[in-house]
Amino acid sequence: MSRIESSPSFRVQGPVTSIGQLVEQKKMVAFKLPEHLQAELALHDQQMEARLEANRAAAAANPDKVFAQIVKDGQVVAMVYDSGTAFTQQNMPGLKLTEDFAGQSLADRRLAELMRAVPGTVIYDNFLPLPGQTSASDIKSSSRVDQSLLPKVTARGLGDMTEEIAAARDAAMRRS
Repeated sequence: MSRIESSPSFRVQGPVTSIGQLVEQKKMVAFKLPEHLQAELALHDQQMEARLEANRAAAAANPDKVFAQIVKDGQVVAMVYDSGTAFTQQNMPGLKLTEDFAGQSLADRRLAELMRAVPGTVIYDNFLPLPGQTSASDIKSSSRVDQSLLPKVTARGLGDMTEEIAAARDAAMRRS
């Protein structure tokens, strides 16, 4: 154990444990994953990034396409574009929209966040005109990416590897 002191605005007092010490003292806290699990997790991350990039590219190519509208009492209260950009007709205090992701992934998340803030009906086509418009003919429908055209994810996800990771943890604990 050691003591760390820093500038007055960031002062740490008391015992401090390094990651190395923690691993030595409590083996179950940190352990090395078997190489095949590390490789599969890396493959999964790479494949998910490829899907996200395909969604980003589709949204960038069609920034003016509307993903969905939220309608309440016959009026459009919010609209989300393929790019994830959101438009609201009213101030929604406390609404914090997701900043992560891009393209359809961002649009999906923001639509869900807007629905929690302003419940209404979601429409994905046959859009209603916005205030000041006489028709919605200039609103272009979504260019939603066909999920079957996106790069495939062949690696298992973390949830699917849970038992194998737990077994690796247990084996590491037995070796200590």
